[in-house]
Amino acid sequence: MKFIGFLFKLVIWLVILATIGVAVSVYLIRSDRPLITQKQHISAERVSQARQSLQQIAKELNNTVGPAYFQFHQSEVDAMMAVVSYTVPSTKVRAFLSKQGVNLVATTEIKTPYTTQYVNLHCMLLPSETRKNMLSLDYCDLGKIKLPKWMIEPAYVYVLQQLLDDGLADSVLSMVRAVKLADDSIGIDLFIQDGLKQQVLTAIQSKAKGGAINNLVGVSGVKAATVKIYLNEIQSLYQMNNPSNKAQSLAFYLGNVFYLASLRSEFEDAETENQAALWALVIAFGNRKFGHFLSLPRELLNQFGGDRLTLMNRGDLKLHFLFSAALERLVQANMGLKVGELKELMDMDKGGSGFSFADLAADKAGIKFAQFVLEQPELAQQRLTGNLAEAEFFPSIADLPEGLAEKAFNQSYGNTESAEYKQLEAIIDQRIAQLALYQ
Repeated sequence: MKFIGFLFKLVIWLVILATIGVAVSVYLIRSDRPLITQKQHISAERVSQARQSLQQIAKELNNTVGPAYFQFHQSEVDAMMAVVSYTVPSTKVRAFLSKQGVNLVATTEIKTPYTTQYVNLHCMLLPSETRKNMLSLDYCDLGKIKLPKWMIEPAYVYVLQQLLDDGLADSVLSMVRAVKLADDSIGIDLFIQDGLKQQVLTAIQSKAKGGAINNLVGVSGVKAATVKIYLNEIQSLYQMNNPSNKAQSLAFYLGNVFYLASLRSEFEDAETENQAALWALVIAFGNRKFGHFLSLPRELLNQFGGDRLTLMNRGDLKLHFLFSAALERLVQANMGLKVGELKELMDMDKGGSGFSFADLAADKAGIKFAQFVLEQPELAQQRLTGNLAEAEFFPSIADLPEGLAEKAFNQSYGNTESAEYKQLEAIIDQRIAQLALYQ
């Protein structure tokens, strides 16, 4: 009995100490002042510059076997950091290059009912003392807490090992052969092993089947087998009702697919069925590549694509609607909308179609639709089943400005944070809130 009493007291003290430790850690990582105070300017030119840099990386990694080399100037790094800061809610990220090292800074704003505080991260990468032409982490500060080097490096290695196999993680890390710093640029030498890309893809697909990737990207709980049922239903509907592949409204398929969801929900969970139905619609009529997140077989996915479905007689609005519904599930609503806005900003650059508030309305409508069918699954099934009209779930776009080049957009709205932009955004939000589906 004495031993049991001692063990009980020990557990109580451990719980108390752990609670105190968490409280102290929370206090130490928070700050009253942000490390990054200046808001980074986002423009069509910067978004396009960031896209070009990322496309360069993707092209080299996809097509190269053997040596590969990347060089980024400070302006290109600034553009990529500006896009990240714009997309991730309440977060600003900067990276400063010099001959001496790479200075990484991040600030996340935390708003409470009483005050606004910040979580600041500051890391410094310096030339390695033990490995020639390589960088080494010198220190990282999370708020007032100094994170030791011995803790950080094993942490990111562990994360990579969770995504890949241990041996493959080591191969990926060993790709970097040299890092060269200048006053305003960084050069990175890589050596890409033959077959490494396929090994990485295979490992990721294997992890996805086990649920590890699904939990990270927001598709946990989605059953691939159930999505297949809805994809087969969609294929049958399309072959029966549109054998000539003519222009047709997405509304017809929404109504029929969610009718099937309502029938299956008599024996299954309604939210689970709605989630599978939504993913099937996104894969079939948005982009079949979304099926890779669920590890669906390529032979099934290759049966989709090339449809001529529309919203408001426009194929682009259908895509904006479905992509945003998918992004709402993969990330979160605010980030999904920011991605949509970035696409519109990119369209303002030379050769683009211009900023479209109609596209923005489709983005917002897709996000709202995904939230509704998953947060109120039974009600959504009742209202979506049967003959569905576009006006029930998609707002009017008749008077929304489109095709705005950067100069015209700046003259009328300034940026996406201006009062003029927010006013028109509020009009779109009001139209969506007043749709019959949500009453």
